Amino acid sequence: MTRHMSTNDRRNARGARAQAPARGEKNAASGAQAAPQAGRPRGGAAYGQRPVARTLVTLLVAAAACAVIVALGELGILRYPEKPAPAPAKPAATASSAKGQSNGKSPDSDEPAADSGTSAAGAGTSDASDSSSSAASPVVSTKLADMFAKGEVKSIRVLGDSITAGLGCDGYGVDSDTGTVVYSGPQGSYQESATTVSTWANDFRSYAAQRGVTNFVNAGVSGFRMQYLAEDPAAWLGDGADVIVVVLGTNDAARRTAEEFSADAEIGLKAAAAKCKLLIVVSPPQNRRTDATNNFSMQRADQILTSLCKMKGYVHASLLNTLQLDTADFNDDELHPTTAGSHKLWQALKTQLALT
Repeated sequence: MTRHMSTNDRRNARGARAQAPARGEKNAASGAQAAPQAGRPRGGAAYGQRPVARTLVTLLVAAAACAVIVALGELGILRYPEKPAPAPAKPAATASSAKGQSNGKSPDSDEPAADSGTSAAGAGTSDASDSSSSAASPVVSTKLADMFAKGEVKSIRVLGDSITAGLGCDGYGVDSDTGTVVYSGPQGSYQESATTVSTWANDFRSYAAQRGVTNFVNAGVSGFRMQYLAEDPAAWLGDGADVIVVVLGTNDAARRTAEEFSADAEIGLKAAAAKCKLLIVVSPPQNRRTDATNNFSMQRADQILTSLCKMKGYVHASLLNTLQLDTADFNDDELHPTTAGSHKLWQALKTQLALT
């Protein structure tokens, strides 16, 4: 059954249809506004990418800085702090500080130090020692002991300076009781020191005399050095001997460079080796001389002589550490041994050469 709309009903229907498009347009407008918001990147996500970039740049800058620092260090422009080396332990004194009295004065202050050597020398005649000795030195050679046992040693000549002559020991300074000229050359003419001086060389003399040696010469001259042996060997070596012992280097350390001492030793010891059956080279004791400034240490001298003797086959003994500074081993000059110190030198040499 057909329902007829009233006039009011028709009017309300037309109003509803007229309002519908307006609401659609509003929804469309709302959608149009929402779209750009959906397409815009969120602020948090955009900000989160910037710290990563900054971190990468920081790492690159740090790496570049490290590379620059390393390069400066390699070029020596930038120096890194070094860890200080521990101080060496100082040996305790083993004797009283009393000193003996010197009986004379060296014309050319006596002994200094040493240096490692690369020089060559002449034809060697005996064993080589390859170690610097300490106070309790091991045997370095039995050659001299073997020669004594066979009766092959009739003459010995010891070349040295004031330590060998006996300056600072009891009895030094009296006239020679042998009259033997031990050096005659550019440096003048010198006689052997008295056989009564309490020096290690005279201890050696007494030992040798008991074993058949009839000609023992103490050719130690105060102030002398290896340089003089190299410059004029004949003036000091004389006619030579079955055994020649050379104890030099103390005065060279104060008057020569280590390189000059090495060259002098090569020349002088070669000449000495040619004048004997057996050459024995002895490194002098350490010192702390006050009369001159050393150009190189006695340790360096010991190294030079050790190296040279090993190369050339000479017997080498070392008295470097036999005596202790600031003890009764030395006179007040801390250079010349006292009588007690000089006796110690002989005992150390005797042990190293296996002399019983």
